[in-house]
Amino acid sequence: MPVVLQFDRPGSPTVLEYRDIATPEPGPGEVLYRVLAFGLNRADILLMADVYYNSPVYPARLGHDAAGIVEAVGSGVTRFRVGDYVSSIAQEDGRYGVNGEIAITPEDYVVAWPKGFNALEACSVWSSALTSYYSLVELVTLTPGDTVLITAASSTAGTGAIQMAKLCGARVIATSRGHDKTDFLRAVGADHIIVTETDDVADEIRKITNGRGVNVVFDMVSGAFVDRYVGALAKGASVHLVGAVGGDLITNFSVLPLVQAGATITGFSIFNYSRDKTRLERAKTFILDALNRQQFKPIIDRVYDFADTVRAYEYMQAGSQKGKIVVRVSPDAELRL
Repeated sequence: MPVVLQFDRPGSPTVLEYRDIATPEPGPGEVLYRVLAFGLNRADILLMADVYYNSPVYPARLGHDAAGIVEAVGSGVTRFRVGDYVSSIAQEDGRYGVNGEIAITPEDYVVAWPKGFNALEACSVWSSALTSYYSLVELVTLTPGDTVLITAASSTAGTGAIQMAKLCGARVIATSRGHDKTDFLRAVGADHIIVTETDDVADEIRKITNGRGVNVVFDMVSGAFVDRYVGALAKGASVHLVGAVGGDLITNFSVLPLVQAGATITGFSIFNYSRDKTRLERAKTFILDALNRQQFKPIIDRVYDFADTVRAYEYMQAGSQKGKIVVRVSPDAELRL
């Protein structure tokens, strides 16, 4: 029987349990696949704690990002067949958790691996790529000369946003709490780094942009941190509140600078855009093209074995990661197409 991770009550990663389940049958429009690897997201931790925007239905299962081999397809599935190598795309229906040895995902939220990838890489790109695509391609039109501020930039979504902003020709200012991630962020593509433990964020932005301010903010921190950059927005700037990695869910900031800039502030979730099938297909086409051209790459921090998944989540909670944290479910996870 396949083993999956489930939990029955809110709490820390220690609530997760390994459980045997009967192999499910895919329903209409669904794809069943053997999971070779899966990636962790901060949304998993929020869902475990029941502070996400939807609540878990117990027994609950986590996970959006997996890669594996198709074992069965439901009626009406036309794009995939048994033996295909596939990755899952984040979707908001809590019935489709992927963390375990087997998973089912609706066909619309399944994609083929890019040529040359292995499972560790194939499960590492989609959440970060989709988040940055919708934020920096669909919601705004970046042009060369624009400046994007990316906060908590060493996170999975942050590294994806750096790559997407550079792909669009923008200049990137990345933030990090300390100096230890500076070299890493420059290697990913950041043009400037602001160290938030010591720097005045708004003042540094004004210096870097010669007083013009940033055109787009991809904010993984939110909360009280918004007030540290809101005074350095360019005219007509767009602020996207993407995450709350510090756990601060209350956002307080000075409204006057936002008004003076004529800026907009948006609460962001990929689910608000990927449920639109036209937008989702457009995103998949754009991202697959970027992956195949190596203009967008998986950035993996650490790989844990399936038995160490709780430890992997605890490492994520510590906040020191640089890119994606991945769990290897099968030795085949490192085989390349």
